[in-house]
Amino acid sequence: MEAEEAAARVAVDLPRLEALWSDDLIINATENIIYTKDHFLLRIKSGQIRFKSFERKISRIAVKGDVVVTTGNESIAPVNGPDAGKAVYCSYMNVWVRSGGGWQLLGRQVAVIARASKKSGWVF
Repeated sequence: MEAEEAAARVAVDLPRLEALWSDDLIINATENIIYTKDHFLLRIKSGQIRFKSFERKISRIAVKGDVVVTTGNESIAPVNGPDAGKAVYCSYMNVWVRSGGGWQLLGRQVAVIARASKKSGWVF
C-alpha cells in the first residue's frame, strides 16, 4: 500500500488516490499545514503539487487489529514549488485503517530531514 500510494502521487492517479485515502484523512505536511483529503486533492488537481519521483523505505510497521502504522523515510523530487529541482529527504508516519475490505490512509505526518541540489549540496 505504501508503494502504491507513492506511485499514485507521481502518476497523478486521482481515482486511485481517492480510493486509497480515507474521507477523514489528515495530513500534517512539511510546510506546517494540516490538510484534509479534499484540500490536498485540490492542490494536486490544480497542479500545485507534482512529483518527478517519490520513494519510501519502511523502517517499522505496527499492526493492531484494523489499524496499521508505518514509519520510515521518503525521497522525493518535486516538479514545482520551492523545492523543485532538489532531492528532498523526509521522515514519515502513516496510519492505515481497514475499511470495507481494503485499506485506506487515515493520517500522515511528514517532516523534512534534508534537501540537496546540484548547486548548493546538502541543506539540513
